[in-house]
Amino acid sequence: MPQSKMSQTLVTPTMILKARKRLAGVVLHTPLEPSSALSSIAGVPVSVKWESLQRTGVFKLRGAYNKIASLPSGVAARGVVTASTGNHGLAVAYAAKQRGVPASIVVPVGASPLKVGKCKNYGADVVYKGANYDEAAAYSVQLVEETGATLVHAYADPEVIAGQGTVGYEVLEDLPEADKLLVPIGGGGLISGIAIWAKTVNPTIRVIGIQTTATRAFYENYLAGRLFHVPIEPTIADGLAGNTEQINLDIARLVVDDVILVEEAKLLEAIRWTLENECRILEPAGVVGVAAILQEKIKYHSKEQVVVVASGSNINPSLLSGIF
Repeated sequence: MPQSKMSQTLVTPTMILKARKRLAGVVLHTPLEPSSALSSIAGVPVSVKWESLQRTGVFKLRGAYNKIASLPSGVAARGVVTASTGNHGLAVAYAAKQRGVPASIVVPVGASPLKVGKCKNYGADVVYKGANYDEAAAYSVQLVEETGATLVHAYADPEVIAGQGTVGYEVLEDLPEADKLLVPIGGGGLISGIAIWAKTVNPTIRVIGIQTTATRAFYENYLAGRLFHVPIEPTIADGLAGNTEQINLDIARLVVDDVILVEEAKLLEAIRWTLENECRILEPAGVVGVAAILQEKIKYHSKEQVVVVASGSNINPSLLSGIF
């Protein structure tokens, strides 16, 4: 497939460095810790980037805050709008409160009550619209046109991508010898930012994206080399449920080495394994890197250093209790 470099040039390493400065004192530099349990299973050194310990419980704050902080004061005063299945909306609500601007979060009917409740606690207006993320996203665009607010897209925005890229900055600052990064993919904002920074620092590093068999839209688009709609099956990994946009696909085709699938039906096993072996709670979307190792989906080279990005911890309490 002919790959467009235009989308990649919309997000540069310099933008990621600027995002890092904006985020200083706002987001946490989350731990990158070796995992003896995962290393034993993989047969190579494995470390986990615990972005699940980030403020709001998920990496999304990086991109949301960077976008909102980049807005001129007059523009920010008109407010921000986003669509989300929960995590991005939570990040936008938190970031908007920090800057003192109004925020409207459009969520599909059936969105996680836990995440919606947290959005409201941060003062955001929550609007239920549509049966899935794509329908909520379509309404968010309409709301922007009606109100003059700024859209903070969950993943297809250069400043959002640059903010997420600071995860990659921290990984390679803490572990410069990393050889392979395992990154969850929903719409592709996180992996886009991480991969741009990682390939800038070390062109030989391998960046592997991970989805589930039920949330395979990015996987199918990546393999086909073109953008098309892929129906999302019922999933507990709501953070991965949605299609992507051209900017994310273009970037991935240039700097992401592979996209793989893990078994949706085995996600709960991975969550339980992580709690028992790492003493950390991950949500289904955040555990897919661990699941890929447990399900033996990854091939390793001798002694390579592998990093798993554990992207979020906002699990529905009823789902967590059901695991046990």
